[in-house]
Amino acid sequence: MGSSSLWDKIYSSRRSKDSSHFDWFCSYKDLEDLLLPLIHEMVPLMKQAEKPLHVLDLGCGTSDIGLGLFRESHLPLWISCIDRSKPAILAMRERVIQDAVTPKHPDSHLEYIEGDVTDLQGVRSGSISLVLDKGTSDSLLRSGTEQAQRLVHEALRVLQMGGKLVQLTDEDPDARLHFLERAGAGPSVTFHDIAQKDGIMYYAYIVTQKKHLKGER
Repeated sequence: MGSSSLWDKIYSSRRSKDSSHFDWFCSYKDLEDLLLPLIHEMVPLMKQAEKPLHVLDLGCGTSDIGLGLFRESHLPLWISCIDRSKPAILAMRERVIQDAVTPKHPDSHLEYIEGDVTDLQGVRSGSISLVLDKGTSDSLLRSGTEQAQRLVHEALRVLQMGGKLVQLTDEDPDARLHFLERAGAGPSVTFHDIAQKDGIMYYAYIVTQKKHLKGER
């Protein structure tokens, strides 16, 4: 599941049929009651920066989470959705144009960027309010822990103080909390049950950034 060429084939196949989104678990509607209140908790960060909250969706694929936040958030958001699959990024850019997607808040912005989620070049340290990881770490973990740990470290690097990393996964707390601790998240992790589908429970693990990391860019 972590193969770049495999995901390119999947997204290219879907793009040849239509430009609709694909979520292999948990769509925006499944997560709306979690994400919108979380964003509203960050109003002090927005006032401090005097600009929209910056949301980073790592490994977005053709998920509708970025679109959903863009359409439904009453607060101004700058949403950057990043994936290494060019077909996925092109499909979502096309969908935004074809569906004439408009934001709830006039100052919100939505962009889709081709890039490596384990090496966020060009993203300044301490510049992001909310990082989303829906299943991306799960995919990387199939090839070992190194790349998944790099993703977490990069997410924590770009988060501003008080910002949050949200991981969405079906991995149980015993395993995921241990992984996050080893990846550098420390003790500031909470988790919630968010949905059960086909007998599988999905969780949200929320890491609050409480320290500055070395390696600023």
